Amino acid sequence: MSTKKLYDTSQNKPLVILEIANNHMGDLGHGKELIRTFADAVSDYSDTFNFGMKFQFRELDTFIHPHHKGSDLKYVRRFEETVLSSDDWLELITLVKESGFALLATPFDEPSVEKCIRCDVDIIKIASCSLGDWPLIERVALAEKPVIFSTAGSDILSIDAMVAFFSNRGIPSSLMHCVGLYPTPGSDLNIGQVAFYKKRYPHIRVGYSTHEDPASTVTG
Repeated sequence: MSTKKLYDTSQNKPLVILEIANNHMGDLGHGKELIRTFADAVSDYSDTFNFGMKFQFRELDTFIHPHHKGSDLKYVRRFEETVLSSDDWLELITLVKESGFALLATPFDEPSVEKCIRCDVDIIKIASCSLGDWPLIERVALAEKPVIFSTAGSDILSIDAMVAFFSNRGIPSSLMHCVGLYPTPGSDLNIGQVAFYKKRYPHIRVGYSTHEDPASTVTG
């Protein structure tokens, strides 16, 4: 496993975020192996890039409506079947930090923002589906952590509001262009949107959230 520092806030390097989400399928061992494998894979590039590992947090006791708990709905079943214990989360988060990554998390509800604070995440990520969830966004702001938010499915006025909201509170924010198709065909990536955002919001960092087909190996 890499022992290099993969996230160095003293250097203004591009940040590459690696997503673990539910990819470990609720399997602690698989999740830890993913973290170790990624740490080894990116260690030779730490002089050029910063690297972060991102999780998703949901407080399932309240996130899932009581009428749907234990149902056959695809997304409910996926969340319930991949739930991790507090001890499991602690092991994964500890390994992320020991591996030298920045720790990021996407909270999908207000209690999960509290979990972000307890876990001392470096950056809070707001999902594109949450851009209109102002109670959640207000709670994220109270955490006083740097913020990254995605833009898929959002209109320009909603994005303007997000940029202004965090700028007015002195909270460092970045936005990521992304397309809400999983996977996204190459013809629908609309990469030119990145240049549009950089011109419209010159005072914040702009990036790209990739949802291409995992089989795509195009590098340039």
